[in-house]
Amino acid sequence: MSKRVYVKGAKTHAKGESFKAEERERFQVSIDLMSLKTLKDYDIMGWRGEFYFKVDGEKALKTRLPDVGTIKLQRNEEFTSKSDMNLYTQFKTLSTGEKNTVEAIVELREKDRLKKDQVVAKQKFEIKLPHKTEYVILQDKKEQTKAKLRVRSVRTRY
Repeated sequence: MSKRVYVKGAKTHAKGESFKAEERERFQVSIDLMSLKTLKDYDIMGWRGEFYFKVDGEKALKTRLPDVGTIKLQRNEEFTSKSDMNLYTQFKTLSTGEKNTVEAIVELREKDRLKKDQVVAKQKFEIKLPHKTEYVILQDKKEQTKAKLRVRSVRTRY
């Protein structure tokens, strides 16, 4: 009868490693620009306003739209994009049944060459996960400039 040889291997597992399959859900949180309209002249000369968006999210996730340059609008002019312009996107992974919120601060700014950039409108969003799609109007105090935003969180596999 032949002898069986057993080789004892080294431990290769990590501390706290478990072999249970954890149920997790992944969400994509996004804020999109649908349209932007102004009824006011923001420039000193009265030619056109130069707008951009700045979004501060969780964990130093900061974005600017457009990355370089501005959206130029004259009085009573409206900007609509052919495809949705994404201002902010974040992926969030949660355990099944866990409730959580994502916070983001959206600022609409107007750029001036001679002065410091002016904050036209600012709003803080607390997006609960999961969240139905909702359309929000971001506007200044005098309701002269309005931006229509789509806020949503979608369950995703990626």
